[in-house]
Amino acid sequence: MRDVFQIINTPWLLLDSEDLKIYSIFLFVFGFVLGIIMSLLLTVIHYPNILFSMLAFTAGSFLMALLTYKRDWLDKKYGLVSRYHIGMNYSIILYIIFIITVTCSLLFFYPFLTTQGLQFALAAFISQYIPVVFMLLRLDVYSDDNCPVKKVDDFGNEYIENTLGYNPIIFYLISFPYSMLIAMPLSRYVNDILVSSYLTNNLIYLIISLAILFLLLSPDLLDKILPFDLRTWNGTGKFILLLVVILSILRYFLA
Repeated sequence: MRDVFQIINTPWLLLDSEDLKIYSIFLFVFGFVLGIIMSLLLTVIHYPNILFSMLAFTAGSFLMALLTYKRDWLDKKYGLVSRYHIGMNYSIILYIIFIITVTCSLLFFYPFLTTQGLQFALAAFISQYIPVVFMLLRLDVYSDDNCPVKKVDDFGNEYIENTLGYNPIIFYLISFPYSMLIAMPLSRYVNDILVSSYLTNNLIYLIISLAILFLLLSPDLLDKILPFDLRTWNGTGKFILLLVVILSILRYFLA
């Protein structure tokens, strides 16, 4: 067996199964130690509970180590390196986003608990998972298979053009701030249930909010509605600009 430092300095794509175990253990230990350091730094800026922050970073380190250990399975199922763009396959990126979500949800839970109460903290915790879980359920959309697009030139000849595809990072960043807003009607509706209310405005707001969120996370459906292709950088840029304009108008009328 090779030296541990040699294994660490070897790209993980080139490691065999035995070395990969050592690499995964090292990754967990490194993440755990880094989590302790980060937790200590967070206490300096008044994070309320060092043990809770350590739990968040430990969970993230464990899941990242597990993802690394399952390299061969992921490579066989999805292909680690994309054939259409620089970097990892979009499906792998989505799993990494899920790990980041787990870490952040645990990290934010205690501050919400101490400032907003248990009900809102649980609602915010659940809301953070809605985008990434919905995206994982639609891996066929957030797939590298949607990068190549069939087009026709001026002479009627068909050709394949590699595009951005439905980049999960972009749509996650678009939807995540909105998903956090869902915590408010969700928390209020739970309170309505506890007070034995039935159909309330908060339930209606929650349903509408979830419908808008799921629409934002359905680029394949939006592509059938919008006059530009969301699989291209140009189309994605126009979509983001359109959202900014809509939000600016809403803020003006709701202010």
